[in-house]
Amino acid sequence: MLTNEIAIVGIDSQFAEFANIDRVARALYVGKEIGKEVGEDLSNEISIANSTLADVINDSTARMFGALSFSELAEQEHNSVIKQLDVIVISEQSLDLESNVKAEGHINSVAVVSQLSEALTLALSLIDKGRLVALVGLNITSLNKDVEQRSVEPSNTISFDSDFAGYQSASGIASLLLAPQAIAQQLQLPTYAQLNGLSISAVNADAMKEAVLEALKSIDEKQVALVEVSALEDEFHSELESSVLLEAYRDVYAGESLTRAISCVRSITGEGAGFSQVLGLLRTVIALQQRYIPGINNWQAPKAEQLVNWQSSSFYLPTESRTRYPNADGSKHSAAYSCLTQDSYCHLVLSEHALENQDDDIRLNGFIASSELHLVLVNGEDEAELQQKLSQLAALLPAKKGHDDLKVMADQQYQQYLTTSTKKYSIALLAESNEELTKEVQLAQQGIKNVFINLSQAELGKVTPNAQTQWKTPKGSYFSAEPAVNSAEESSVQSYSNKSNNVCFMYPGIGATYVGLGRDLFQLFPEIYTDVANLADDIGSSLKDTLLNPRSISRLDFKALKQRDLDLRGNLADIAEAGVGFACVFSKIFTKVFKLNADFATGYSMGEVSMYAALGCWQQPGLMSARLANSATFNERLCGDLLTLRERWNLPLPNSKTEETEAPIWETYTIKATLAQVEAACIGETRVYCTIINTPDSVLLAGFPADCLRVIDKLGVRAMALNMANAIHSAPAKAEYDDMVALYTMAVNARINTKLYSSSCYLPVPQLSKAIAHSIAKCLCDRVDFPRLVNTLYNNGARVFIEMGPGRSLCSWVDKTLEHENKHQEVTQVTGSSSKTSVSVPVNAKGVSDELTYFRAIAKLVSHGVKLDLNSLFYGSIVIDKKPTNKVMATTDHSANTAQKKSLPVSDR
Repeated sequence: MLTNEIAIVGIDSQFAEFANIDRVARALYVGKEIGKEVGEDLSNEISIANSTLADVINDSTARMFGALSFSELAEQEHNSVIKQLDVIVISEQSLDLESNVKAEGHINSVAVVSQLSEALTLALSLIDKGRLVALVGLNITSLNKDVEQRSVEPSNTISFDSDFAGYQSASGIASLLLAPQAIAQQLQLPTYAQLNGLSISAVNADAMKEAVLEALKSIDEKQVALVEVSALEDEFHSELESSVLLEAYRDVYAGESLTRAISCVRSITGEGAGFSQVLGLLRTVIALQQRYIPGINNWQAPKAEQLVNWQSSSFYLPTESRTRYPNADGSKHSAAYSCLTQDSYCHLVLSEHALENQDDDIRLNGFIASSELHLVLVNGEDEAELQQKLSQLAALLPAKKGHDDLKVMADQQYQQYLTTSTKKYSIALLAESNEELTKEVQLAQQGIKNVFINLSQAELGKVTPNAQTQWKTPKGSYFSAEPAVNSAEESSVQSYSNKSNNVCFMYPGIGATYVGLGRDLFQLFPEIYTDVANLADDIGSSLKDTLLNPRSISRLDFKALKQRDLDLRGNLADIAEAGVGFACVFSKIFTKVFKLNADFATGYSMGEVSMYAALGCWQQPGLMSARLANSATFNERLCGDLLTLRERWNLPLPNSKTEETEAPIWETYTIKATLAQVEAACIGETRVYCTIINTPDSVLLAGFPADCLRVIDKLGVRAMALNMANAIHSAPAKAEYDDMVALYTMAVNARINTKLYSSSCYLPVPQLSKAIAHSIAKCLCDRVDFPRLVNTLYNNGARVFIEMGPGRSLCSWVDKTLEHENKHQEVTQVTGSSSKTSVSVPVNAKGVSDELTYFRAIAKLVSHGVKLDLNSLFYGSIVIDKKPTNKVMATTDHSANTAQKKSLPVSDR
C-alpha cells in the first residue's frame, strides 16, 4: 500500500509515426484507425546507438520537466525537488544508459529495471523523500535479435478474445512524471491523475487476487469505471490474469453487471515489453484525465471456456472509445491498471484530478489539431486571385511530405486567412496527406473555373440546367461563388460577434436519434464538457448513455444494433430527452468553440423543445428529465399504450390482453404527395391525419394503420413506415394540451438576441414562461408546415441553415423548399424577385465520423462567409498549461455561462 498519495504531473510518449504526446493520445483514443506502421521501431526516427537512446530518454523527461510551471514562491525557495528528477527506465533489454542519461542537467540519477513493479517500488522510496520521479518505458525491437518476426496483421485484438492470433512487436517510449501529492499541491503543479492504491505480488492466482483486493481498499466508493489489463500473449498468463480479475472484482462488485470497462493498449500497439508496461499506465491516466472509456480493437467475444464468467461479472468490453460522463453523486471517477509480466504483478488504482471549481475544470487536448485531416484555406477578391493562390499552393506541395509539413502549411494558410478575412471569396480544402491535397488543388483549379463561368452565364440570364455556382469534392472541399452571407457587410474574425451572419439553428425532431450518436463529440470539443455536465444532475442519464452506447461482453452485430435502434425509437420519453440533451451539445459546440451565435432558430416537431433548452431560455433545462420520465402524456397516452387513442376510438385497453389489443393502432408513413392530394384522399376518414408537411410534395401520414394504408392506396403512392407509434401533431393530441402546457412551464432566463420561430404561429415566440409552454403545446398538437416555416425564416433574413442534431433531413427539406420557390418564381415570372441564395449545413451523419462531418460543415460555412473562431482546429495540446494567463482566459470563457446561471426568473407579466 502507498504511504503517500502520488500525483502524475507529466506525460510523454512516442511510437511509430506518432512523434509527440498529442498524436499518441489521439492514437490511443482512435485505436483501430492507426496505420500499419505501429510495429515499426524507433530506429526509423533515430539511431539505435546507446548514446542516441539516452538522448531520447533525456528529451522525453526534459519535455515533461519543462512543462511544469512552478509558483514564484517555489522558485525563490530553490527547493531541490524542482531542480532535478530521478529517472527509472523500464526495459527488458540490456541497456547501458546510466552514464549518458545522468549527464543531462535536469536529471539527478538514473536506474534501469525490467519490471514496472520494480520501478514503482524504487519510485516510492524516492517520492517518500520528496523527489520527482520519471518512469520511462522503452522498447526497441531492432535490439532483440532473438525475437521471432511474425507477419501478424495490425488489426490485433487482445489475448482474452476467442479470435486472438498473436501480437506484433512494437517499439516506443512512454513516460510519466510522478510527485508527492502534497508537493504537487504546494507547488501548484499540473496534475493529470492521482495514484491512490498500489499492491505488488508474485505471479500466482492467490497472491494476485489478494493484491487486487488490497489495492481496491484505497478508495472508499465503488467508482472504478475502467480496468486496463495486460492480456499477455501466452495462454497461461492471459487466462491467469483474466481469471484473477473476474474473481476479485466479483467479490467487490457483486450484482453490478456491465458497469466496468476492460481496456488494453496492446490491442493498438501489440507487444512492446517495458514500453507496453508503462504505456498501459499512461493510457489509463489519459483516459481518466480526458474523461473517456477506451475501446478494444477488433474485439469479438471472450474465449468459450470463460464466457459464462464474463457474463456474470461486472465487466463489459467496449469496441469503440466513448465519453465517460460524471458520476451522478458527484464523486470522482477511478480506474485500475492490472500490470502482469512473466515475473511480477502489480495492481494500481488511480483517480481523476478534478479542480474545486467545476466550471474551471476544462481539460483541453490536441485531438483535432493532431488529426491527419487538415483544413487548408485560400481566399481572394476574384477568380484571378483565387487561381493565383491555388497555383502558389500547388508549387509548394512537392517539397512537403510528412504529417508535420502539411500541418505547418495548413497553419500558415489559416494565418493568412485571418489577415485577409474580408476578401469576397474563400476556398476550403480538406486533405489527409500531401498527395490528397495535390489532387484537391487540381480539382479546385478546374472546378472554380467552371463555377465562375456558370455564375457569369446566370448574370447574363443564360441559365443552363444543373449549372452550379458551388464546387465540392467527395472529401468535403468546398467553394461557393455566391456566399450566402453578404461579405461586403461582414466584419473581421476578431469582431464576429458584432455583425449578423444570417444564421438559423434548426433543431430536428426526436426520430433521428440513433445508437452511437455523438460518441466522439466531447473528445473533439472538450471545451463544452463542463457546460453540458451542468445542465442536469445526471447528464449521462439525460443523454441516454447506456442506450446510445450499449455495453456488452461480446460485440453486437448489425442485427443487434438495429434492434437497439428500433427499441430506442419506440420510447418517446427516452428519445425526447436524448434529443433535447444532444441539441444542447451541438449548440454548445458552435456557441462556445466556434463562437457562432444564431440570429434565428426554429424547431421541427419536438425539436422546438430542444431549441428552448439548447439556447438557454430555461433556467434549469435538466428538470425536463424527471418530468419526461414521469409524464403520462409521453409514456402512455400519446405513446406506449396510446390510451388517448383507445379512449377516443373506443378500442380495448391494454390490460384486456386480447388479440385486438396486441395489434398496433398507430403508425406514421412518409409519402410523396401534396397536402391538397392527401386532404382529398382523406375525406370520410376519421382516423387518418396529415401530421407534418416536410416539403411541398412530401408529407407524413399517420393514424390507424389499416385506414392509412387505404388512403395511401387511393393516392397510388409508395409509403415507408417510420416505426414510431406516437400520436403528436394530430387531433387526438389536443386532449393532452393542458398537460403539455404544465409539463413545459419552467422559469426562464433573460431574453436572448436570437429570434425563436415556432410552427405554432410561424412568428417569433416571446421569451416568457407561459408563452413558450403554450407555443410548444400548440406545436405538438397542430400539423407542422415546415416549408412555410422555412420561407418565413428566409423572408426575414435567414440564409445559413445549420441542423443542430442527428441526420440531414432538415437540410434536405430546406434545399428542396427553397428550390421549389425558385422554380415557382421562374414559372410565374415574379417581378423583382431573385434566386434564393442559401446554404444548409448538417453537423452529424450516421455512419460518418463526427470529425469529418464537422470539417465538412466548417468548409461550407467558411466559403459562404460565416465568421467562425477556428483556433481549435489548428492549435491545442493535452499538456496542461498552468500559467496564470490561462486561468484568466478560462474564467473569461465561462463568464457568460456564470451570468446565465445567476440570472433571476423573468416575469410573465
